[in-house]
Order: sequence, then C-alpha cells, then structure tokens
Amino acid sequence: MQIRGHIDRCDAEFIEGWVFDADTPEQRIALQIFAGGAAIGETTADIFRADLADAHLGDGNIAFSFRVPDFLPRNATDDVQIRLLGTDAYLLPRPPGLSRTRPSTAPTHSRFGGMWIDRADWMDRLAFKHRNGEIDDDQALQVCRFVRDGYLVIPAAVPMRLVAALNDDIDRVWTRPPEGLLIETFEPDDKMKYIAPELRYRPSRTKLLDLYTVSEIARRVTAAPAPMRFLATIFGDTPKAFQQLAFWRSAQQAMHKDTAYVKVDTNAMQLAATWLALEDVVPGTGEPEFYVGSHRAPDFLFGRVSKWAENFTADHERFLASLHEDAATFGHKRSSFHARAGDVLIWHADLAHGDTSITRPNATRRSLMTHFTSAADEPFYRRTTQFAEKRAENCIFVSHYADVK
Repeated sequence: MQIRGHIDRCDAEFIEGWVFDADTPEQRIALQIFAGGAAIGETTADIFRADLADAHLGDGNIAFSFRVPDFLPRNATDDVQIRLLGTDAYLLPRPPGLSRTRPSTAPTHSRFGGMWIDRADWMDRLAFKHRNGEIDDDQALQVCRFVRDGYLVIPAAVPMRLVAALNDDIDRVWTRPPEGLLIETFEPDDKMKYIAPELRYRPSRTKLLDLYTVSEIARRVTAAPAPMRFLATIFGDTPKAFQQLAFWRSAQQAMHKDTAYVKVDTNAMQLAATWLALEDVVPGTGEPEFYVGSHRAPDFLFGRVSKWAENFTADHERFLASLHEDAATFGHKRSSFHARAGDVLIWHADLAHGDTSITRPNATRRSLMTHFTSAADEPFYRRTTQFAEKRAENCIFVSHYADVK
C-alpha cells in the first residue's frame, strides 16, 4: 500500500480531508475517527473534489467529510486521530493552523478536561499562585479542601437582609410573573414542560429558571463576594452564571453528577455550582447530600464515548447505579448538609450529589442553585441561542431563555 492523505479541516463542526492508496486508486478507503482515544464514528473517502482531480490525486473521488457529533464538546477535536479502518495505519496529525493547539500542560484527572485544580500538578500551581500573591492563606486552604472533598461550605456567605429580600422577590414573581420568566415543572401530568409560572405548581417538583434574568436582587445574591472570589480562584477567570434553579421544596433528585446534564461546550469539566439556603434546612426536608470525594472517580462514558447523557438515554440507569458502586469501591462517605439561611455550598462538576428523602412533606426547603463556568467558556446552548448577557463587577450572567435585563 502507498497511502497518501491529508487532513484539511478539524474543528468543532467538521473533520475533512482526503486519502487514497496510490497502488489501487479506485478503491475507496474507510476511516475510523477517534477523539481523546475513543471512537466517535466512521466515514469513507469517496467524495469528488475537482481540486484533487486537477492535481491528479487518484480520480478525485477520494475526499471525506465527517460531521462532529453534538455529544462532544468543542474542545474534543483538539485530540483527533483518523485510522484506516481494519489497519493500524493513521493519517498524519492535523497540519498546523487548522485548529487551536492544546497548551503544554499536565493531564487532568478526567479525559474531558477540567480546571487547573484538576491537573496532576495542581499542588505546584497552588504553591506558585500563593508565592506570587495571587491567593492568600485562606484561599489556599479552601482550594485544598475543595480538591480533597469536591465541595466547600461558606457559612453566612449572603447577609440575611439580602436573603429576606430575595425571598420577597421570589414571592413577587410567583404571584405576578414577569414576561419571559419560565418554570420547569412536571405538573399536572408528570411530563416535564417549560411554562410561565403558575402559583398552583409551586409546591411540587417545580423550579424557577434563571431568576437572575428578571431580578436584580437575584443577581446580587448570586454574585455574593465570597463565593465569587472562590470560583474566580478555581476557574482562573471571572465566573459566568449560565443556569439557575430556584426551589420552593426539595426536588428529590437521585444521586447524580452535573456533568451528565449541564453542558459546557468548550471544556466539559470547566463547571461548578453553588447552592444557597434561603431558610434554615432541617432534617426531613430533602436536604442536599453527596458522596465526599466522588469527583475523583473515573469518568462514566455514555455510549462509551461521551460525558453527556442526552444522546445516550439507554445508559442512564447504569450511570446512576455506577455512582453508588464507585462510592463503595473508593470509600466515598455519604454526607448531608444542614445549612443555615445564607450559607453557600459550592461543589465540583463531578461531585455525586442529590437530595435526602422527605419525611416532612409540608415543609419548604427554599434554595437557589446556580451553575457556573468561566468567562472564557460557553454553555452548549450558546451554539444556537444568543440572548443578551449582563456583566457585573465579579460575575457574568447569560441565559438560555431570555435576555438578562
């Protein structure tokens, strides 16, 4: 075989090029595409291109075009390999300049990327930042606890006067919903839907979505200084709020990991979340729980290739079961959080967490949860929606549903 070929394009949308065997130019070559070492699809080099024919490369019918699946984040094509199907031969790596090059860094715990605290040399980086005065002693201790446990509690992170003001604002939008505000609810037919707020659905499995789009007090509370300072430290960038859920009662979520459902397009693991208690949380109200240290368990691969569950629903039950199996295997202790109003819990993208059982069915558990990425990264939904963002001094706000007003 005398294989000749070239990778002409390699980005988040397409992988394209050409390949043929000079000994048998009429034979069409099948290719297998890999990203991050996992097979993501196959294609055949059988497309006609006039420029190839003019260059006397085979008969011109030797080009290929592979659409990158939506179940991969944009940075997945930073590490692409193309193998001739049925052989051990690969096309040469992409030529310089076709895509951004990966910086020379230590590997992350997850094959899907991560923050600097997820890299093998995180302790060295922490020491460097501390010596240079980028972080102080308290921040360094917070980072160490976060890396060890996968979460951090900041007591009284939001003053009670702001908690009270936000509760009043939530009552206001439930009774007089502003235009554009949506809820996610399973009422009344147990089917998930996105509709304008209806007060009769508030006590059920219902969430206000992106309250910060219509509430200035929600933005102030979300961007409270202490949580933003810590998120800016682990992101190395200004935090970007992009998905917020306001709860009246516990959602009774099973143990799960945010990375299965909350999609950051440019780095699937550049993700963290905050949970603010809007009232004191007592046992029996479905308080938050988590497996301590579970953010360091091995990646679960949906469809054996993706971090995201959306395109591989058949794997979902296996995924949920794997979290408990990992906890038993690696000794992750199950713990719950009985917060006081104003306390903030921050967790790592891959921390297994959920809600305890409700034994006080008439009790509320008011809370506000927000997902964050860094200013340099984008949620997956920004591929198709470009509602106006709003920049505060220490936080950026974007939404899937409306302009941030």
